[in-house]
Amino acid sequence: AAALTSGVASLVTGPLVAGRCGRASLVAPLTIVGATPIVALLQPMLFVAMLLGWWPAAARFAADASHPLLAAFVWVAHAGAAIPGAQLDVAAGTTALLVSGIASVLLVATCVRRDTLAPAIGCVGCVALVAWLPSVPRVGGEVELHMIDVGQGDALALRTPRGRWVVFDAGRAWAGGDAGKSTVVPYLRARGGEVFAFVLSHPHADHAGGAASLRHAMHPALYVDAGYPGASGSYRESLVAARELGIRWQRAHPGDSLVVDGVTLTFLAPDSAWAAGLDDANLASTVVRIRYGTVRFLLTGDAEGPEEDWLVEHESALLGADVLKVGHHGSVTSTTPRFLAAVHPRVALVSVGAGNSYGHPGPSVMGDLARAGAQVLRSDRLGSVIVSTDGVALSLHTDQRAWELSP
Repeated sequence: AAALTSGVASLVTGPLVAGRCGRASLVAPLTIVGATPIVALLQPMLFVAMLLGWWPAAARFAADASHPLLAAFVWVAHAGAAIPGAQLDVAAGTTALLVSGIASVLLVATCVRRDTLAPAIGCVGCVALVAWLPSVPRVGGEVELHMIDVGQGDALALRTPRGRWVVFDAGRAWAGGDAGKSTVVPYLRARGGEVFAFVLSHPHADHAGGAASLRHAMHPALYVDAGYPGASGSYRESLVAARELGIRWQRAHPGDSLVVDGVTLTFLAPDSAWAAGLDDANLASTVVRIRYGTVRFLLTGDAEGPEEDWLVEHESALLGADVLKVGHHGSVTSTTPRFLAAVHPRVALVSVGAGNSYGHPGPSVMGDLARAGAQVLRSDRLGSVIVSTDGVALSLHTDQRAWELSP
């Protein structure tokens, strides 16, 4: 009875959870039924451990005794999440939460009323609406660059005035998951609009790890990178998978341009002849200049000193930018004084994981950026950051505050 009650409760609250979090679990009622007997044993054991806090040895013994049950609970959760189609990305936000709340009320009415057809139809309609909302673009006159917080990795998304997205990298992967599935796709779904193109800076795991999930979930029309014939098998498999999904692959060459809804993307690097002898993909990162009105963004992937020098020598006229995505997570191997002088950014975005083991960002790089007059925005301190522009002025948004920069 307890398991059944928990399953029904999960079913009824599911629409509310989906509207708040942007993801709907299709297997939660079943997994909760399986987990309820475990929780029934686990709760009193943990309660005893808490009561024995005054006696550390006994509390530790009680807590340790609960570990097998905790492991079993986690196993049930992972097993449910691993089922194909276990979750559905839906809209999030106030509108979605309101519609989801109506769906929950109608679901309760379906359970308690004799005439269940009308509330059941209404519930299905609300759920369908929440699932459809992410595909509706939000049309406006601004361009937004989102630095999505994916920990130690990169994922940036450019939203055009028509509400379409161009995504640059998709974060890292780990055993059993990746940032594309857990963070980037829900982030984009919650804001609406289709992904027109995906641009990969280079095939390292902290940039490409979530790319497959992004491609499968969002189906971009175009996949762009510089071409990496010496890369790992997983990179070559990604090209095959993109082709099977009907996604067109395009190799980026210096000087190539892509215009999306009035926003111009110009690829500056890498040069294939210069990169041919390199064995480090960082040094062959795809570097992109974005222009909207008079405002310029420069995205550098993990470009390091040698590639920055090449850019200064061959593309110096195009390096000036209002916003710089700092190369290689702020590593001391990137953002050389010579390169920084050529770019002279007003805003510097640093995508980096809190407490990472690499020492990113380098204190010397942060000092150089500050002395250059750039406002430094770090994802490890601020979370996701949005830079928006009407083509003249810049506005900056974090979870904590929003402010404007004068032209």
